[in-house]
Amino acid sequence: MSKELTDRFRPLMDKNVFALYNGIHVTDLSEDSCEGYMDVTENSMNIYGSIHGGAYFTLADVVASMPARTDGRVYVTQSVDVHYLSTTKERRVFAKSWVVKRGRSSALVECELKDSTGKLLVKTTFTMFCKG
Repeated sequence: MSKELTDRFRPLMDKNVFALYNGIHVTDLSEDSCEGYMDVTENSMNIYGSIHGGAYFTLADVVASMPARTDGRVYVTQSVDVHYLSTTKERRVFAKSWVVKRGRSSALVECELKDSTGKLLVKTTFTMFCKG
């Protein structure tokens, strides 16, 4: 994380109690990109013993929202295209996101979730709406 972005965004990340409750942590925030992870717990699982799609989605949403905000504006998720490709038995899932395009009122952000072996689990495309 750059020192400037750490100072600017750490209070925002620390206030995201929903992300923290779900074991989600941002580890690297740069201009237009972000990395993070989720620690999988029993509360992250579905009835079949796999990681719940909602847990994957929550990780992607948190990590995708951060690089959109590096331009100093406030963004919220407007729409998402989610592709659940695989699952893993590992207890930590990694996310990486990057801004594809910025506009006046929105930003297009892609995010991929992988396990520690590099296996692609989920691919998403977010449209983040700029609130100002």
